[in-house]
Amino acid sequence: MSTTSTVIEHIVLLKVKPDTSDEDIKKLVEGAQSLRAIPGVISVTVGATFAEEWMPDRRHGHTHTLSCRLESKEALRVYQDHPLHVKVKKECLLPVLAEPPMAVDYESSVVLGDSTGK
Repeated sequence: MSTTSTVIEHIVLLKVKPDTSDEDIKKLVEGAQSLRAIPGVISVTVGATFAEEWMPDRRHGHTHTLSCRLESKEALRVYQDHPLHVKVKKECLLPVLAEPPMAVDYESSVVLGDSTGK
């Protein structure tokens, strides 16, 4: 048996400066992961983008991606204004960016349950 719920996806594409240290990348990743503590955030993922040799490079210079899944549009509003988000953005994200991030938000249906469709 499967169930469906609606969530908000917040996707941020980042262009990190080429000379960014491994320590600053680690700070970016850990800061992003800490956003899970904000009420209404279901999950957070962050990582470096890649292109395999067998596929076209579609990154357009974006080196990292942050994805947050939130419970609702209201949770997105809380997230945007939350002091932790403001702090992480100011201290961990903006200092390493080569240009402003590209962000999109969308509403999505999530189907949970077994893969047999029963």
